[in-house]
Amino acid sequence: MSKKSKKESTLYYFHSVGCAFCKQIDPIIEKLNSNGYDIFKLDLSETDNDGLYKEIKKKYKIECGTPLLVDVSNGKHICGQANESMIESWAKGEEIPKPLSPAPPLPQNFDDEEQIEKFKDAYEKWKDENNHIPNLHTAEQIIKRYKTQWEARKNQQQSLDGRVSSIEEKLDRLMNHLGVK
Repeated sequence: MSKKSKKESTLYYFHSVGCAFCKQIDPIIEKLNSNGYDIFKLDLSETDNDGLYKEIKKKYKIECGTPLLVDVSNGKHICGQANESMIESWAKGEEIPKPLSPAPPLPQNFDDEEQIEKFKDAYEKWKDENNHIPNLHTAEQIIKRYKTQWEARKNQQQSLDGRVSSIEEKLDRLMNHLGVK
């Protein structure tokens, strides 16, 4: 285990509010820090952190949202979802396995079984090509997680549409009552 007590840490963890993968990574970072690692947690809602984030991404040509774990001494980074063993390997300075190609895009409509099956087939091929990466989720796990999020957003939109319709009706009645046309 590498402890960095004499000099400032070069391990940065950029996270943001509402980031699902950040919520999964937060306890891992806390555990590693309690075990002697020194990983700076930097919230992107703070202006200074956002500026540093953009500067580091530009310096190392990193295309990533959050979470982003980066060793600023050499640019080695993890972008997005990661498990504890990957993060600990990164913190030790070890090589992190990278995918050979981008993962296939998610379905646009989770009610469309054809799109879901097409994604599953493409993802399983991608997963087989990237078997050097440990602990990749199954297509079913990914579909389940994103379908749940998609349905929640759809329900929020329907609820919002209903409220807007109700407000429009009330405004129409008020305008009729006031004689406004």
